[in-house]
Amino acid sequence: MKILIVDDERWIRKGIAKMIQAEELGIEEILEADGVISGWEQFRKHNPEIVISDVKFPTENGSILCDRIYSACPNTKIIMISGYDEFEYVKAALQYRALDYLLKPIDKDVLNKTIRRAGEELNQIHHRKQQQDKQEKERMQALKGEEIVKELMSELQEHYNEKITLGELAARYYVNESYLSNLFTRTAGMSLMNYLMKVRVEKAKTLLMMSRLSITNIAEKVGYENMKYFTRVFKKITGETPKDYRLRMEQELKE
Repeated sequence: MKILIVDDERWIRKGIAKMIQAEELGIEEILEADGVISGWEQFRKHNPEIVISDVKFPTENGSILCDRIYSACPNTKIIMISGYDEFEYVKAALQYRALDYLLKPIDKDVLNKTIRRAGEELNQIHHRKQQQDKQEKERMQALKGEEIVKELMSELQEHYNEKITLGELAARYYVNESYLSNLFTRTAGMSLMNYLMKVRVEKAKTLLMMSRLSITNIAEKVGYENMKYFTRVFKKITGETPKDYRLRMEQELKE
């Protein structure tokens, strides 16, 4: 983390910098500025996470700097310092969500305790952002996964009678076979190959009812070169052989 100290008195800036337990608090760099304008320039240049600023300057108001910083980076932690007779300035600073204010002369323990609190709050913000980013990434991956599965289902519905392998489909979507298989199963509630078998069987059922094609021809038309294997698949899904299904449908149509 970086800290920016803004005060028009050089000896106060140096004194604050010397009191900060940088290594213990994880402070990598301590920057200095002597006024609102130079403080704003340093902030824009170095983006410090914590700013320690006086509330009153000879010709400037520290609240202006506070306002500019929060407008540019709301997560910045600002610690204002003031004298006992500057309460109106302190109230103005607090309106701009300053983390805290410290009275002069500044106590070393209080200063470091306040900086530690600022660091803890920054860590919490960072952790929340990481969680939000992770959730957003997972959401986008899920949406992308659903789109892939929808496209696959559409493709299988259209090309069910062609020779289709998991490897070819995975290569088409630039993913490995295991990922595609798990994605499809998780999204569709069944494996990709089981889905393809269901599509083929549904197409076969239509042909069995609406045509006089032989079962061998129907098997070929829905993507099975081996009629016996087609019969096993059909029975596994419907509970009856293609022949029995056709006979039952014919009987039902007569009734």
